[in-house]
Amino acid sequence: MVIPVPYRVYFGFGLLFLMSATIGINTYVNISKHEKISQKLSHIYQVTNLTGSIQNQVTDMVSFRRGYRSTHQSLFLSQYYNTHDQIISSITQINQLIISDPDAASRVGLISKQINDLLFFWSKIRLDESKYDGETMTSITFDEEKQVVALRSAVNGLMDHQNALLKQCESDNLSVLNYLSWSSPIWSITVQLFILTLIFLVIKELQKRKVAEAVLQDTIIKEKQINEMKSRFVSMASHEFRTPLAAIQASTYLAAKYKTGEDQEKREKHYERITSAVHNLTEILEDLLSVDKLEVGKIEIHAKEFDLPELINTTISDILPVLKHGQNIYYEHNGIAIATLDPSLIKHIITNLLSNSIKFSEANKEITLKSYHNNGMVMILVKDSGIGIPKNDQENLFDRFHRGANASNIEGTGLGLHIVAKYTKLMNGTVTCLSEEGKGTEFKLKFPQNVALSGVPDKPGSKEAA
Repeated sequence: MVIPVPYRVYFGFGLLFLMSATIGINTYVNISKHEKISQKLSHIYQVTNLTGSIQNQVTDMVSFRRGYRSTHQSLFLSQYYNTHDQIISSITQINQLIISDPDAASRVGLISKQINDLLFFWSKIRLDESKYDGETMTSITFDEEKQVVALRSAVNGLMDHQNALLKQCESDNLSVLNYLSWSSPIWSITVQLFILTLIFLVIKELQKRKVAEAVLQDTIIKEKQINEMKSRFVSMASHEFRTPLAAIQASTYLAAKYKTGEDQEKREKHYERITSAVHNLTEILEDLLSVDKLEVGKIEIHAKEFDLPELINTTISDILPVLKHGQNIYYEHNGIAIATLDPSLIKHIITNLLSNSIKFSEANKEITLKSYHNNGMVMILVKDSGIGIPKNDQENLFDRFHRGANASNIEGTGLGLHIVAKYTKLMNGTVTCLSEEGKGTEFKLKFPQNVALSGVPDKPGSKEAA
């Protein structure tokens, strides 16, 4: 039998998959964001460094221009143009790094224009510089300073823009890192707790499956036991009913043949056989009815005070007709006569034990029955000198239909001791057996008098005697 996996386990695995996918996607998105910010920061640092270089190069270019004006040496003019080329190269690199930033591109375009304007201005005045008088040169110098200041302002504007971008990126990057720093452990702990919960659910389901399989196996075993009991019952019934019925039929037929007064003794022997056979049939039927009631829990305890020796003597009187030749039952009681138990069950227990003692003992053997009532405890002892019980059979002595290996040729259902054990248990008592093959058997029953009777039979199939 295949036990289906509950939907909550499938749901748990599905939820775990979704949770893991969500965590993975979230982590991927944040790491990608961090990488983009890091890349942007790298560009900003490069633009900032290049902008700082432009600031220095503008200063150098102005210095070289002034040096040339003062000395008219071509060295200063060459350095001036080299510095200009470096500025143009830096601007070109900046343009490659700020493609996605229109504001920065506009600022760089302004710087480039002002550089070109300044270069054009310097180129123009350099050709006619010797023609200008002092007043004109002063005006030109003033205009030159204005353009240099404007260029520096544009460069500083680009630098401020980059610093603002730098702060924003650093803030965004810090936010991503902070989020990852607290979210990753929380997600990790959440997933671990969820996995542990899922493992717990799986273990619980496995335990349920194991219990279900055990129940199934137990059911199969019980069904097998029931089938075996049915087979044993049919076999037992066919034999145990046939034997006394055949004896009744034969004895009735033979007794009818003896019609004279001289045949009275022979007739009485056949009547005794009929009585014994009827007793056996009654005993079998009572045992079967008792077992059926025990199995379905219909046995109710009706405890009351009664005279224990009187009940036992009545029970002995009822069973005297089935004694074998020369058999005798010796009974003795010690202690208080009044007991508080179910007298009907006590009578049934004693009847079964005495019947066994009679069946399993030879003729001319004595059976001992003793009862005690001392210190709040009622004890009943039944002892015989019969064939005894083999040691291997004593473990299963109180099972249904169980009979000793040495009792196959003796009438019996194998239910008597099972009923004795169950009735004893219902009255909170215990039953023990001491036996040795070939030396007889002793049963000892103990019943407390200071506890309430349970009245609840054991579950079917129990092997406990008490």
